[in-house]
Amino acid sequence: MTVFYKIWIACLVLTISACAVQPQAQSERRAQAEMHYKLAVAHLQNSNPTYALKELLDAVKLDPENSEIHVALAQAYQKKGAYAKAESHYLKALELSPDNPRYQNNFGALYLDMKQWDKAIEYFDQAASNLLFLNVHIAVAGKGYAYFQKGDYGKALAAYKEAERLAPRYALVYFYESQVYQAQGQDDLEKAALVKAVDLAPQFLEARYRLAVLLTRENDLRAAREQLKAIVSRAPISDWGVKAKDMLKVLNGS
Repeated sequence: MTVFYKIWIACLVLTISACAVQPQAQSERRAQAEMHYKLAVAHLQNSNPTYALKELLDAVKLDPENSEIHVALAQAYQKKGAYAKAESHYLKALELSPDNPRYQNNFGALYLDMKQWDKAIEYFDQAASNLLFLNVHIAVAGKGYAYFQKGDYGKALAAYKEAERLAPRYALVYFYESQVYQAQGQDDLEKAALVKAVDLAPQFLEARYRLAVLLTRENDLRAAREQLKAIVSRAPISDWGVKAKDMLKVLNGS
């Protein structure tokens, strides 16, 4: 066996060994990234974006081509109000996973927070027209909300009605609809939309409070008190619970 042949064999063995070790190391890094990601999701669900961010920054170093990690990072930054960083990670996620409707919908929600209504409409439209999206009604309602913020009440209502057709039991869209009627001074339609939202979601405290305000304006104080008491009984120390208590004191003193 020549010296050259021995060297070639040795190099070949080293190359094969390196190829075997590299996927194993990569797999371990991805497993560690997954662990950080799962912890981060738990923190996000518990409204702890700061802790989530710490885990996600570790995760993205270990697995930078994982679109789900970038989306979670975007959500954490969004909750922290760091919108520019959130935007960059949503863009990266869509680069890694083009035409993902969930990412498009989330991106639309980010642009709502950023008050960039036209961009929000663009991404909600992309999500709503994506045949793979399971929650089209959410994107359509988001688009309607963007139109509402632009002051285009006709297009907002059209979107809300479409969302209601797609998901008749989606309580939030009836609340959104009530906001349009409130802006237009249509009390009867506003009241009907709020009643529908509360009927579908009895725990929807903001809708109950808004309904109580409307009932008070109509001088139906008994019905208003019922709504306020329902809020207090469900969430006495929440913001809406405190507001309901304060309003009850005023009504009981009247």
